[in-house]
Amino acid sequence: MPVSTMIHDARDFAIAKHSGQVRKHDGRPYIVHLDAVASVLSEYGYKNSDILAAAFLHDTIEKSDTSIEEISQRFGESIAELVYWLTDSEKGSRTSRAVQAAWRLSRAPWDAKLIKLADIIDNGTAIASHNPAFGPTFLDEKRLCLKKMAEVENGRLLRLPLFQRAATVTESASL
Repeated sequence: MPVSTMIHDARDFAIAKHSGQVRKHDGRPYIVHLDAVASVLSEYGYKNSDILAAAFLHDTIEKSDTSIEEISQRFGESIAELVYWLTDSEKGSRTSRAVQAAWRLSRAPWDAKLIKLADIIDNGTAIASHNPAFGPTFLDEKRLCLKKMAEVENGRLLRLPLFQRAATVTESASL
């Protein structure tokens, strides 16, 4: 499948799977978030088709009736693997899920980390603007995620402008 077709197919698939869903914090159609994540990645030079396709698909398993098998069959194993690493567990308390996500993402493939950074940038910006009461909780969770990812990458991640922007969004530049 050609690069542009893969990305467009992933976006169309995400639109269908998130049909009728809106962002909790601003009421806009869910695709706005997925477009923003892909846009942030592109802005920072990450234009690989697998990365951008996975960016559009990263929430489909946890927010729709999509299975990892469906993603794998339709888009291939490499994209399915990225989506797998980006899918949060629904088990446990909010705090427990945040710790699990931080540990999981610290060990995730590099490309999954890049998508997560773009996700943190978009969600952090939106939540800080539209739901300031929830902002501190969300941003604390994302600071933990950034910290754990940075610890595993031994400074490699810290040098990335994308990481630096995510750290700024979460007000955790001291990582």
